[in-house]
Amino acid sequence: MPKLERTYKGAMRRYQLKLLVFSLVYWNVVIRFAIFMRMLGARDHHMADMLSKGMTFLVDEIVSSSVVISVFATLSWFTLNMVYPHLVRNFKMRRLTVGVVMLDIIIFLVISILLGIVHYSVSKDLSLTEAINHLPRFLFNSTILFFLIVLFIGGYVYQLINTLFHQIGYAPLGKIMMGYYQKPREEELIFMFLDLQSSTAVAEKLGHERYSYFIQDCFKCVSNSLLATRGRVYQFVGDEVVINWDAKKKSCFKRAVDFYYLYEKALSKRRAYFEEHYGMMPVFTASLNVGKVMAAEVGEIKRELAFHGDVLNTAARIQKQCKRYRKRVLVTREFAVRLIKNTREYKIEYVDLVKFFGKKKSIKIYEVHKVD
Repeated sequence: MPKLERTYKGAMRRYQLKLLVFSLVYWNVVIRFAIFMRMLGARDHHMADMLSKGMTFLVDEIVSSSVVISVFATLSWFTLNMVYPHLVRNFKMRRLTVGVVMLDIIIFLVISILLGIVHYSVSKDLSLTEAINHLPRFLFNSTILFFLIVLFIGGYVYQLINTLFHQIGYAPLGKIMMGYYQKPREEELIFMFLDLQSSTAVAEKLGHERYSYFIQDCFKCVSNSLLATRGRVYQFVGDEVVINWDAKKKSCFKRAVDFYYLYEKALSKRRAYFEEHYGMMPVFTASLNVGKVMAAEVGEIKRELAFHGDVLNTAARIQKQCKRYRKRVLVTREFAVRLIKNTREYKIEYVDLVKFFGKKKSIKIYEVHKVD
């Protein structure tokens, strides 16, 4: 388990680093483009005056502005990923785009104030008191207003991209935007059906309102485990979530099983919360299958990426056998064989030969255990 925990923490660090790099690149591109457009709109004598100062001046300006933009981008990333989620959670606020944009504007104004003080203190050789007195002249001008508008629009677009990533998933977003799935495509994928055990009894005990909050709290724990194992949510269906991994990558067979135990660990860390608020601890069971499916965009008004194939049907039916055999993780023979080939951290135990209604062939199912 320590190794699994290290893998999880390493994956989370890489994910946060990717978000930081994206923030740095995004804001540098947006603000650089805004500066360029403002320069095009400047009067000819202003442009000539700037160019007359030489390349050294221009390079220094680019370097200094890049530092300022990068500081802003880093603080924006920090508030979006570290501060704002806590505000939403603690004050029961909705995750509004306007809230994040307002935080970015506050950061921008703070940086502008600090730059103004440095400008008057260093460049103009004024005292701190005199520099502060000159701040209104520095802050209330057309340049600051222009960049506030750029910041508002850029922040909104940034949130839109971030929302699309979380709604669709990082991996298929590019393909969907390029129309890759408008024509059905064959892909080899691993599918997991993760389902709440005794969901009917739980819903009856809690009532529909508390049960809805209960499921929401359960699935909040899914995100970090997904990021750590590079899984993608296909769909949430009531108290069940369907997840997939790329079967072409051998490491994904281990990651798929890792996900279940990481998710189980994440739930156990919130045991006190679940018992205090709901009087019970959620227990989830999972089934895994691998094979070729057809992936295609479906729908017109509300489009989504859909997968079609017997792989999903079999995985869904095996999931129902977890209750019958009192097992936590059941897999098909195809998945079991490829899992054993790629890792020694898990062991496989034969469970039964099952005949499903409507299928000609019986299916061997196996249980996956952790190796102590």
